[in-house]
Amino acid sequence: MTREQRYKTKQALWSYSALQRLEDEESRNWCDAIRQTVDYYAEFDPLRAGILQRRYFEHATQEKTMELLCVGRTTFQKAQLDLLSTLAVFAARKGLL
Repeated sequence: MTREQRYKTKQALWSYSALQRLEDEESRNWCDAIRQTVDYYAEFDPLRAGILQRRYFEHATQEKTMELLCVGRTTFQKAQLDLLSTLAVFAARKGLL
């Protein structure tokens, strides 16, 4: 994943609640890609689902998220990169990246 793609995926996650209120096609596609990512991790990986929820939807700090999920920095960073990559794949399928 390129730096630009990582930036776009993080921006979409941070602004997910605002994207849900918009009616343009790009916003709807980002929301669909985020929901696919959430559904995937809810079924297969509770740690990454927890990071999505705490860090991006509840806007907890990285330190607070790590504390709540009982993980260290290395584990958190690896998991976060994985979930951003997963979102990037779903977004790319919709032509967003």
